[in-house]
Amino acid sequence: MLRIAVIGAGIVGALVAFRLAESGEARVCIVDESLPGSGTTSASYAWANANDKTPRDYFDLNSAGLEEHFRLRDELGGAPWLYPGGNIEWAGDGAALEGLEHRVERLRSWGYAAEWWRASRVNEVLEPQVNFPGPDTPVAFFPHEAWVDAPRLAKALVELARRSGAETRFGNAVEEIETEGGRVSALRLKGGERLPVDAVVNAAGPEADRVAALLGRSLPLESSKGLISRLAVEEPLIGRLVHSQYVNLRPDGPGRVVLNHGWADQKLESDTARTEDSLSHELLEHARRVVPALESAEVEEVRVGVRPMPEDGRSCVGAVAELPGYYEAVTHSGVTLGPLLGRLLAREILSGEVDDLISPFRPDRFARAR
Repeated sequence: MLRIAVIGAGIVGALVAFRLAESGEARVCIVDESLPGSGTTSASYAWANANDKTPRDYFDLNSAGLEEHFRLRDELGGAPWLYPGGNIEWAGDGAALEGLEHRVERLRSWGYAAEWWRASRVNEVLEPQVNFPGPDTPVAFFPHEAWVDAPRLAKALVELARRSGAETRFGNAVEEIETEGGRVSALRLKGGERLPVDAVVNAAGPEADRVAALLGRSLPLESSKGLISRLAVEEPLIGRLVHSQYVNLRPDGPGRVVLNHGWADQKLESDTARTEDSLSHELLEHARRVVPALESAEVEEVRVGVRPMPEDGRSCVGAVAELPGYYEAVTHSGVTLGPLLGRLLAREILSGEVDDLISPFRPDRFARAR
């Protein structure tokens, strides 16, 4: 039986470990410096979608990733971490509206569910609390999209992996990856423990480049920061993802709403004078214009996550030919892609089969091991 270590217990690592463990063909050990789902996974806006993913092969990957969430739900007989209900989006006049129109047209041509509703109908049927510019405002509705309680998903899948025999080493970093005859052979952990292995999966997120470097491999990342602001609310105010020009909102379970937007992430990276708290409160002011009932809402928590992304902006999934037994699973959109990558990478590790969906995203496009 193969001995496989999965480095990283975020949403991607948890799904890979689950699929490997449930196969009955591997003895799995999950290693992470922190607890499951407590890193980038816990600071994600957690929008499962293929909405603005280009080019076509990346769209296809993410579209299949979205579908995989529903497949996993059906397989497990439930998914208390998955919240379907769709996503609504509207834009201002001019170029912003034209861009949204072109996106909806492209998505429809690619077979993705995308509809146009009048704002008045959205208020009547979907979101009575949302304040649109006018009753005739065109609103794009993407009915199949969802949001995910990503930490809950990661924790649940780690627990399912444990029930299938997986071991865990949390609160412990990998300090060395040993090789023998050019093949990975063992991990050495910070506490001194040595774990003999036949294969290693690098699903370490923002730390993936450090892990790759332990094998002399270059995995160039251009990671970026993402800020989410969690609000405490007295009653349910929105029922699904809401995207507007200056703030994005979604529910976050009973008594909470999450905010984020790209402009806040950009300012976090570029404007050293702007603090996380000031950006969070600016998001809240925008949110109150979109949902006036948020006037009494308070900021409960602000979290900043580091999104891992290979420097060419494309997922990095699969075996590294020059390092037998070593695999990578590093990507942005980890919440959308986690269940799919978990299944496809586990299949590759156990059978050697590379699915067509991940064949354009192989790690060997980056520098070989030194």
